[in-house]
Amino acid sequence: AETKTMLIVTALSFFVGIYDGAYGPGTGTFLMLLLTAVAHMSLNEAAGTTKVINLSTNIAALAVFLHNGVVVFPLAIAATLFGVAGNYIGARFFTRRGATFARPIILFVLAVFFIKILWELVNDALL
Repeated sequence: AETKTMLIVTALSFFVGIYDGAYGPGTGTFLMLLLTAVAHMSLNEAAGTTKVINLSTNIAALAVFLHNGVVVFPLAIAATLFGVAGNYIGARFFTRRGATFARPIILFVLAVFFIKILWELVNDALL
C-alpha cells in the first residue's frame, strides 16, 4: 500500500507541478483534494505533504523565472514575508482546529477559484 501511495503521489506531483509552473493559483488546494481522495491520506498528512510538494514546485518555477530575469524583487520580498507569516498562522490554526474547520474553507476557496476561472473564460470569449 505504501508503494502504491508513493507512485500515486509522484504522478500527481508531476502533473500538478506542470500546472503550478504554468498558472499556479489553487495548487495547494488541488493537491490536498487529490492526496485525500486518490492517495487516501488524512487531511493532516495531505496538508504536510502538500506543503513540501508546493515548496518544491515553487522553487523550480522560481529558478526558471530568475533565469529569465522576470522577477520583481521588491514585490517578491514583500509577498514572501507576508506569505510566510500567513502560512505560519494558518498552519498553527489548522493543527489546532483540524479538518472539521478546514473542509468548509477548502470548499469555499474552490468555489471562488471556479467562479474566477469561469469569469476569465467568459471575458476572453467575449473579447
